[in-house]
Amino acid sequence: MSGNIPRRDYAGWGSAMSILALLGRQAVTVGIVGGLMAALPAVAGELIQPAPMPMVDGVAHLEARPQIFTLPNGDGASVPVQVNAFVSFGDLRGPALKSAMAAPKRGPGPALPTNELLAGPTLRAHPGDTLDILFTNGLPFQVDQGDAAMFNAVPHGFDVLNLHTHGLHVSPQKDSDNVLLNLYPAGTPDSVLALCAQHAGGDTSLCHKGEFHYHIKIPDQHPAGTYWYHPHKHGAVALQLASGMSGALIIQDEKNGIDSLPAVRSATEKVMLLQSIEYGPSASTQAIPQQVTCKSVYPFASCDYAGGPKPPVNSPNAKLSVNGQLNPTVTMVAGEVQLWRVVNTTVGAVVPMCLVPQDKGDTAPSPAAYVLAADGAPVQRPLAPGEEDLPLRLGPPVSKPDGKGVINNELLFLAPGQRLDLMVKAPTKPGRYVLAQPALGKVVERLQRSKEPLERSPDMDTLCQPGPVPDTQRVMIVEVVAPPGSLGPVSTALPTQTALNRLYAPATLVKAQDRPTSPTQGVVFGFTSGTYAESAGGASVVNGRPFNGDGGPQRILTLGQTNLWGVMSAADTHMFHIHTNSFQVVRRGTVDYAFPIWRDTALINCAPAVGGTNCTFPGGLTNVDANTGFNYGEVVQFLSQALDYTGAIVMHCHNTSHEDNGMMELVEMVAPGKAPTILPHHHHEQAAEGYGVGEPRPTTGLAQH
Repeated sequence: MSGNIPRRDYAGWGSAMSILALLGRQAVTVGIVGGLMAALPAVAGELIQPAPMPMVDGVAHLEARPQIFTLPNGDGASVPVQVNAFVSFGDLRGPALKSAMAAPKRGPGPALPTNELLAGPTLRAHPGDTLDILFTNGLPFQVDQGDAAMFNAVPHGFDVLNLHTHGLHVSPQKDSDNVLLNLYPAGTPDSVLALCAQHAGGDTSLCHKGEFHYHIKIPDQHPAGTYWYHPHKHGAVALQLASGMSGALIIQDEKNGIDSLPAVRSATEKVMLLQSIEYGPSASTQAIPQQVTCKSVYPFASCDYAGGPKPPVNSPNAKLSVNGQLNPTVTMVAGEVQLWRVVNTTVGAVVPMCLVPQDKGDTAPSPAAYVLAADGAPVQRPLAPGEEDLPLRLGPPVSKPDGKGVINNELLFLAPGQRLDLMVKAPTKPGRYVLAQPALGKVVERLQRSKEPLERSPDMDTLCQPGPVPDTQRVMIVEVVAPPGSLGPVSTALPTQTALNRLYAPATLVKAQDRPTSPTQGVVFGFTSGTYAESAGGASVVNGRPFNGDGGPQRILTLGQTNLWGVMSAADTHMFHIHTNSFQVVRRGTVDYAFPIWRDTALINCAPAVGGTNCTFPGGLTNVDANTGFNYGEVVQFLSQALDYTGAIVMHCHNTSHEDNGMMELVEMVAPGKAPTILPHHHHEQAAEGYGVGEPRPTTGLAQH
């Protein structure tokens, strides 16, 4: 794990300006790095950076415990919330860190009060490093949280953890990025671990309690950019993300990555975790009235487990936060350029990355956002004759895009699981701008009418428009101020696209000799009734089938084979994510991309014929059957190769409430000519045999050779 590039970071202005300017220098440390003022209490106002992940004797320490956080609100009253979240140790190092980690004693117990941010610590590494992480589950074992349950398509196991390094091209086996592993609380009965092993086909290596030591080897060649980590216990992912249990994982490469660019090195860095902390009224009359619970995250689920009381029906918070703060402010000097590393860690919110002027009559331009990398990989493209040599600049949404417009929309709308590395340049005049989330009213109405966790895509013509943004939609404020002389000069430089094109990126698949001319892998996201998911009483499904971790692989990928995927939605908006290997998006609906974009997570828009006119996102890219007039929705096509690693991975929707309710597949990567090694050992779910009108018949899910 790596050292840090020092940057200046402003925490606030006004009377404390000079003090905060001195505090703003990040220290150069060995291993992992945090942001500005990580050890200070979170205060309303300026965006505070997540703390570093603590390291002792070369080992990073990550621990989850019940805690009480106060979400600072820059525009109103702060909110105290009880959650299960990662422990932060601020900027402590050496003996002080060891002492803090030893007291209070580890293990289950009452919620701990804290003044730290509700945001996971930042972890940094270089290509070729090994992530050496001791992961401790300090949560209590609770039967009424489904901790002893074994389901494939029902939310459960909220105190059971593991660690997923989202987007990294690393091994999915053993003590690496193994999301089939279960790390139970230290107080878990041995009988539950035995049941876990039975459910895993007798594989006791997938069932642990207390703590687990990860050794995740990053390849010597790996794209440098922003990734992230979070627990990936199937059945509990949404609740864990809704508790703020995630953090940034930044791969730095000062020779072949964006960190080699002088403009990037000189810019102030901001790590931004976009969060949906879905708290609701607590079930008890305790001092902290707000709590993240099963019912606040999964309104469609019963949340009624043997051994516990029936949970109350809650009205969850729907307002997004950034780094554990509500309505934080990022202050920029006029003309300044900053490096923003943005991670969408929300359960299911799509966020358009446009900064909206708050004065409708203001003709001054908004801050300009230039894209360096998407999902960790540099965005490399040809320059048109006469075009200014700068990275791609995000524009407003394009409702009927061509090949360039569809790329603008691809990068502008940040879906759950996706990341952007941006150079953001402030305008030359002072002003106020807002990052806004789409209006949520219609989503809430649909949630109340249906058991399905529907998410409405934003209406294109309502996004990124100048004018005041209501508090319910305000995510973050950008305040552009005149340069104060006492702080000295700020960075104003931008890198060139030519320099970006020289950086390391995976070999393109567009010119692969075995590139298919038609899709070889098909995915349809949708929902099914209890007839085909009996134990779940209905489920979120892939190709008509809910996840079945006991029945062997639901899809097989052969190493080195180029696949063309065709992915669509039968209802609702989804986010396709597959572990271990990224893919190149080449076509959306009827429009070919002007150049391919590397991603590990892709937004899949809903079908208007099923979900209503509000599902069009973006408009004009839907596939309509010429004979019947039926709208099959927007098919997204991308190329991929499984490379380097064999073993079990998963593919799923990254609306994680959909995933926890069954919208996931067990995928096995095998060497050419080899048979799958994962054998079925139980069958809890029944595969679907009935299909809705216009829905393609589900395939076997196996790669066609």
